[in-house]
Amino acid sequence: MKKLLIIGASIGQLPLLKKAKERGIHVTVASIPGNYCCFEYADDIIYKDIYDREGIVEEAKRRRITAVISDQNDLMMPTVAYVAEKLGLPGNRFDTVKSYCDKNKFRSVCDKVGVPCPKHIAVPSIDDDLSVFDAPLPWIIKPADSQSSIGISRIDKKEDLMQALELALAKSPTHSAIIEEFFEGQELVCEGFIDNGKYYNLLFGDRQYFRLDNCPIPSQTLFPSIVDKQVLGSIQYYEQALASYTCPSFAIVHSEYLYNSESGEIRIVESALRGGGVYISSHLVPLSTGIDINDILLDKALGKNVNTELLFKNKTNNAAGYVCFYLEPGVVSSVEGAEKIGQRSDIVLADINNIQPGFVAKKMEYKGMRLGPFIMKGKYRNEIETTVRWLHDNYCVKMVGNTKNAVIWE
Repeated sequence: MKKLLIIGASIGQLPLLKKAKERGIHVTVASIPGNYCCFEYADDIIYKDIYDREGIVEEAKRRRITAVISDQNDLMMPTVAYVAEKLGLPGNRFDTVKSYCDKNKFRSVCDKVGVPCPKHIAVPSIDDDLSVFDAPLPWIIKPADSQSSIGISRIDKKEDLMQALELALAKSPTHSAIIEEFFEGQELVCEGFIDNGKYYNLLFGDRQYFRLDNCPIPSQTLFPSIVDKQVLGSIQYYEQALASYTCPSFAIVHSEYLYNSESGEIRIVESALRGGGVYISSHLVPLSTGIDINDILLDKALGKNVNTELLFKNKTNNAAGYVCFYLEPGVVSSVEGAEKIGQRSDIVLADINNIQPGFVAKKMEYKGMRLGPFIMKGKYRNEIETTVRWLHDNYCVKMVGNTKNAVIWE
C-alpha cells in the first residue's frame, strides 16, 4: 500500500491530502500539535516540528512511508527534500530546495544565471559591516528564510536600519537577513512546473497590494496577465534559465517579478518550488488551464510515469482570480451580501463563514491575517474584473458603533 507523508497540516496542504485520500492512499501528516485542518482528514499524524528533520525521518522509516510531498508553503519544502533524500524516495535534492528557500542563496543563483534582481547584500549578523552596500534608499529588509511578509520592512532613512534588521533576524529560523534596494513596479506572478530541469509555463497573473504603510501584503491576483507578451516572454526565459541551472527533479514553481512599464526593466522578487498560496496551485491554475498540477505532483511523488509534455500542450486559456480583504479593527455587528455571493456560479469559493456578528477584527500586520479569499472563474479576464467590482458593491460588514462598511479591499 502506498503511504504518503505530507509535511505540514494547514490549509495549503489540505487539497493535496484530500486528493490523495480520494485515491485510497494512506496519508500521514507531520506537524506540531495545534488546530490544523489536515488533522481531521489524515490517517496518521507525526507530532514533530517541521525543523526536526531527523526526527521526522526516523518516524517515516518506522511507518514505512513510500512518498513525501507538500505545497503552498516555503517552510515545508526543505524538510520534504530532506526526507526524500534520506529515504531514497522521489523528490528534489535538499541543496536544490535550499537554493530557492534561502533568499541570499537564491539571489546568488540569479546573479550566476543572469536573472535580473534588485541590488542586495546578505546580513548574517546584526554586527555586520554594511558600508559596502551602496544602493540608493529606500531599502527592503527581509528575513532570509521566512514567508507571508513576516519580518519585512521598508526603510527610507538609514537611522531605521538597525530596528528593521533586528526584526528580520528575529523572524528568521536561521537568524539571517537580506537587504535589497527598493524597485518600483507592477508585480507579476508566474506559475509553472519543472520536470527534470525542464520548465513548463502555465500562466501569468497580475497582483495588487493593500495600501498599507511599510507592510507589503497582496490583496488580489488575477489570471491571465494583461501585460505585454514580450515582457512575459522575457520572464519565461528567466524561469527556464533558473530551472536548467538548479535542475529540480520535479516541482510546481511559483515566481514573483516586478515590471516597471516606464523603464521597461524587470526584477525577480522570489521563486519557490511549491504552488502559489491562496489556492493558486489547487484552484486557480486548474480553473485557468484545465491542468491539475496537484495531480501531477502527486503522481511524480508516487514514482509514476507522467507525460508532462503532452499534458502541457493541451492546456486551456481561461480566467480566474482571488480577492482578499481586511476589516477595520473592531467587533462585527452585521454582515450583508453573503447569501448573494453563495448564489453566483462564478464565485467558486468564498472563505467568509467565520465573518459573523461577534467576530473580532484586529489590525492587519502580516499576510496570514488577510480575510477571505473569494475564488472566481470566468472565460475572460474582464469577467473576473466585473466580479471583483460586484463584490466591492455587494459585500458589506459593519462594526459595533459604526454604520459604514468596514471592508477594505485595497
